[in-house]
Parts: sequence; structure tokens; C-alpha cells
Amino acid sequence: MKKRMLLILSLSAVLGPLSAQNWTPMAEGLLPVNYVIFSISAVGDDVVWAVASRDYFQPPIPTTHRPYILRTSNGGQSWTVAEIEEAAGAISFQIVAVDSLTAWITTQDYGGGAGRKLYRTADGGDLWTLRLNDVSSGVALNWFDDGQHWLAHNRQAISRSDNNGATWDNTTISGYNTTEYQLLHSGANMSCTIGDTLWNGTSEGRIVRFSDYGNTTEFISTGLGIGTEIYSIAFQDHEKGLLSNRNSFGINRIARSTDGGTTWTNLSQQPGTFGWNIAAVPGSPGTYVVASNFNHVLGKVAITPDFGNTWSVENLNRPLNSVVFTSPETGWIGGGKLTSSTHPALFKYNGSPLVGVQTLPTLSGFSVFPNPTTGNVSFDFEGYAAGSSVFISIYDLLGRTVFKGEVNDNRLDLSTLTNGIYVLNIEADGKKGLSRILKY
Repeated sequence: MKKRMLLILSLSAVLGPLSAQNWTPMAEGLLPVNYVIFSISAVGDDVVWAVASRDYFQPPIPTTHRPYILRTSNGGQSWTVAEIEEAAGAISFQIVAVDSLTAWITTQDYGGGAGRKLYRTADGGDLWTLRLNDVSSGVALNWFDDGQHWLAHNRQAISRSDNNGATWDNTTISGYNTTEYQLLHSGANMSCTIGDTLWNGTSEGRIVRFSDYGNTTEFISTGLGIGTEIYSIAFQDHEKGLLSNRNSFGINRIARSTDGGTTWTNLSQQPGTFGWNIAAVPGSPGTYVVASNFNHVLGKVAITPDFGNTWSVENLNRPLNSVVFTSPETGWIGGGKLTSSTHPALFKYNGSPLVGVQTLPTLSGFSVFPNPTTGNVSFDFEGYAAGSSVFISIYDLLGRTVFKGEVNDNRLDLSTLTNGIYVLNIEADGKKGLSRILKY
């Protein structure tokens, strides 16, 4: 049976920003009071999905409870809202958007009856189809940059797909301690993927790092102290990332890694004592945005342009949860526990483009040719061996990602891109090569 769906015009253009000049409230009054936006997923700057549930953390979850989804395909000018009837009796911590009509959600019942499952919609959220019924489906879902590999993980239970979710292989991993768990404020921010690598934190101060699209797993001690809990993690490339942690005294901190998560150091300058969800900003090296989690009544947002060395902080004065950026110009933060019918379900970034100031080591002898090009380009740098793997990101001049992933060939086909100027970033050996390319 189809669910009730509404197309509602956003009033943000009329109301203007509520509390801070860089954020515009969106989707007011579309969700029930006491619901929490647990996850946001965006495809480009215009297509955004969000999933919301009540903040149940113990069974039984009432059979009358249903998650809600919000969706826009025009950058928040209008929103579609729907109950997910198929997930009655469960909550959802994460949504992963594929395009304007297709998305996946995780569901969790804490063993109370409805089960832990993955659902997929291909019609904008009207109908949801069960795609995996396994305990691994209850918490986190990650889609790797190659567009084919997926990993659902719920502590030691994991499920992998290498054919874009058509089939799944269920298994378990060893390494979790008896009292060690995944923790989250937002499903969108509890784990992070770059290329074929996935990072996720635990309740005992460790990082679980999956590589080779989840086929290899290692547990890494962060060294951040006994009793440390890790809630959120974000990497901008294979080397540099930030995480949110809380020590045994209940103090929230941000820590930094420059070696792919092997070692971590708490920042000398902290954005504040709030618990944070972290997102990296594509196309702006060194820029990260953190938003306070739903446990804090007066939500704050902090931005660093230099990998955590300095921060600017804004107070939105509303509970917040989940953060995602798709370019230096566009980002979204979810509403925390919605306190009234006028509490915005989302906030959209409307400030100046976020420009990073981080200085990165450069690949010696890096070059791209021919440039300009009508379609194909090749790259080279000192020490490059034919067939070796490098990580590549290509952005347009608005900072939007047009390609991201690992390649094993130094020849790139740009024929499908529209004519214009693009920025090519290549990562190898902890260094980067940067070049503008004119396609005509």
C-alpha cells in the first residue's frame, strides 16, 4: 500500500535565517515532534535525502513507530515527506542516496521483533523493498566510491555486496572485545569511506579500518586514553582525517590523523566541549565542518579551513544532528530532537564558499597532458609505475565532484564531461598533484 506523501514548498526563502547568518532553516513542520534527523545523504548540490526516527535506544520499539524520509531534488525549494510503513516497529540510523529516486536505509529493532533489515526505494520513497534481512543491517551502511561495492556493518556482523546491492554475502569479523561497540550520534557521520577504504570508531577508543572494499579488517588503537569513546570520523583523503571522541571524564574532543588513521592526536585548539558530528568538505583541502549532536539543546556549528588548527563557531540555538557537504558552497545539517512544529528539520549552508588554507606536499614532476584536451588526458609524476594504483578526484569550478575513485591507469577519459575547466587532484604516497584541465 502506498504511503501518504506530500509535496511541500519550503518557506525558508520567506522566513530567512533563524539564528545564524550562514544557515537557512528548511522543511519546518514536516516531521512529528520528538523525531530526530539521524542521517542525511546528498547527491550533488540539489538532491538531498534525510531519514528521521524517534530516539529509542532500547527494546521494545512500539509497532506503531515508523521512520520518516525527507527528499528534495531542487536544493530545498520543495520537499517530499513520507512514512516508511515497511519499517514499522524499527528505527533507522542511516540513509544512503544513489540518485533523486533511489536510496537505501538501515533499520534497527534491538532484537525486539521487527528485525534488522536494509530497504531500498527506486521511486522517490513511495515504496520500499526489503533487500537484506540480517543483523548487519541494523546500524551502518557505506557505499564505496567505485559505485559497486557496499558494506553493511553492525559491530562484528557485516554484509558485503560487489554488484551494487543486487546480492549480499553475510559474515562476521573477529576483533571486537566483549564490551566494545559501534557508537553514533548520526549514521551519516559515524563512519567514512575514501576509495576502497572505510573507517569506523568504537566505544573503546579504537578504529576499525576496512580496506579492499571491506575484505580486509584491522583494529587500530588511537592512543587517546582509557575509556575514550569515538562517535564520528571523517577523512578527506587516504591520509588526513578528524574524529570526535569523549574521554572517561565526559569531555568531548576532536583528534587528528595524518597517516590514514594509524595514529591520532587531540587538537591543541578545540572548537568547544559539545559532542560533534564531522564532515569533510569536498573540493576544499583542509576544510571540515562539525555540528553538535542531538543531545545538546542549543546546537552549534564549527568550521575549520586548516585541518583543525583554527575554528569559527556559530550558534544555531536549536538541537542539531548529522552534517554533510557536497561542495564548498553547499552543505546540510539535520534537526536534532524536534521540539515543536516550527523546529526546522534541516538547515542549509548559504554562506561564502569554504576555502581551505592547508598546505599539502606536492608530487615531484607532476604533469597532465595534453592540456587543453578534447577528451583524454594522461598524467605522470616522479616514481610513477605503470599499473600502480592512485586515488583521483575531479571537480568542476563550483567544487562539485564529477569523479572520485582509485584508478590503475594513468590515462583518463573525460569525454563524458561537458566542456569547461576542471580541477584534477591525484593522491599517491601521501602527496598530491593538482592541475586545472581545460576540456573543449
